[in-house]
Amino acid sequence: MVAEYWISHIKRKQGEITQVNAFLNTVEGLKNPNIFDKKEIINSIDNNEDKWYTCVLQKQNSGKRLWEKGSKLHVIKRNNQEYIRTNPDLTKKDNLDRLPSIDKTTEHTFQRN
Repeated sequence: MVAEYWISHIKRKQGEITQVNAFLNTVEGLKNPNIFDKKEIINSIDNNEDKWYTCVLQKQNSGKRLWEKGSKLHVIKRNNQEYIRTNPDLTKKDNLDRLPSIDKTTEHTFQRN
């Protein structure tokens, strides 16, 4: 069964995305925020195991966060290196490169009430 993950934050090292924070999208909503390494995502996409999308926080009401699904991720290969990316579109806020840094999260960022 293919799972769907929504990426909310990224981590960079020397300008390259190395990790992401992603939620598992379920029928009950977004669950289990976890940190994934770039290589895990590349393997997942290359093996058609899971689908990966960006997501953007739309609003927060009474402690509940509402996320909007963004752009689909894919793998590109350049100079024998593999990278994860989204295709730039008219909605810049959901492009992978535009997501906030994992470093800017706090212990309450993903807390469920």
